[in-house]
Amino acid sequence: MSKNNNDYYDILNVSRSASADEIKRAYRKLAAKYHPDRNKSPDAEAKFKEVGEAYEVLSDPQKKNMYDTYGKAGYEQYARSGGGQPGGAPFGGFNDFGGGATFDMGDMSDLFGGLFGNLFEEQMAGRRSRRGQEIGEDREVELKVPFETANDGGEVTLTYERYVGCKTCNGVGSTTGKMVTCENCQGSGYVHMRNASFLGNFMYATQCPNCGGSGKRAENPCSACKTTGRIPDAVSVTLKVPKGSYDGLTLKFVGGGNVGRNNGKAGDLFVVLTVPKFETYERKKETLYGEAKIPVTDAVLGGKIDIKTPYGDKTISFPAGIQHGEILKVKGQGAYKLNSTQKGDILLTVKLDIPKKLSAEQKKLWKKLSELS
Repeated sequence: MSKNNNDYYDILNVSRSASADEIKRAYRKLAAKYHPDRNKSPDAEAKFKEVGEAYEVLSDPQKKNMYDTYGKAGYEQYARSGGGQPGGAPFGGFNDFGGGATFDMGDMSDLFGGLFGNLFEEQMAGRRSRRGQEIGEDREVELKVPFETANDGGEVTLTYERYVGCKTCNGVGSTTGKMVTCENCQGSGYVHMRNASFLGNFMYATQCPNCGGSGKRAENPCSACKTTGRIPDAVSVTLKVPKGSYDGLTLKFVGGGNVGRNNGKAGDLFVVLTVPKFETYERKKETLYGEAKIPVTDAVLGGKIDIKTPYGDKTISFPAGIQHGEILKVKGQGAYKLNSTQKGDILLTVKLDIPKKLSAEQKKLWKKLSELS
């Protein structure tokens, strides 16, 4: 089996069923092999950090479970969103969300460009690659939209909280705009720790707490953002809701989430729509489901009833002898199909309206009718 150099198990050369002790022994062996103080090869430091990163995840039951379940990409999203660790974002960072399908609405840079200027454009273009950057967390918000607006398509205003680039330091974290080498880790981003246990003393590498693994610190720390390069803010944007939107539909806007630390690229925005019913109809995408109450006499003879549709009142006919529970289809009067000019149908379940109380005269007529049949 070929190895995946990005897989933490392959990095430590252990199987996915390895015990905690096996993982620890493998780490100690590789850490000693690639320790920069002992190994002078050009790639030793990089491999030492790689081994330390793998052990940090696989030695922690919670992190290991996230990695085993969602893979490296899923674990990194978990870690970026706070992951139960100090420093997690107060709003943002989620792995899953409920509701219906997701409709990709594209890039939000045009909407936010006027709010955040060139800084946002640079983030969206991915031009910054300075160490210490983090991709921002995704944001999920709910938005109530009137049925008519959701069905016909239209614009709605959304106000929500997100992290934006700090204007005091232009997202750098330093008011002078300069970063200097971290004295604690000498720019490596990692510090070496000694751990004493019943297995003996061994060294391991962990992320530097002073610089967060970037190897750099702010020359003059920005007090507005506490050197993170971002601050919380409430923003308002006008969003276009596609024709035929329905309750539970999620709209995805690329770049609408939290801006990352130190000018990191912004995460995405997921807007979950809450759309009320139309009248008493139940809705499943473009199809509307309702009931048609028909008097027994009309059911026998046939006739017409008035119904409400999203496009106004309509009179429909039904045949003589229609039965309780039959379905009347009103073609092309349902909701719009998502992002389309085509309409669904209205399906009405016939409910015979049988009178519970009859006058003496009515009873005579019904009795005579029964004798004739």
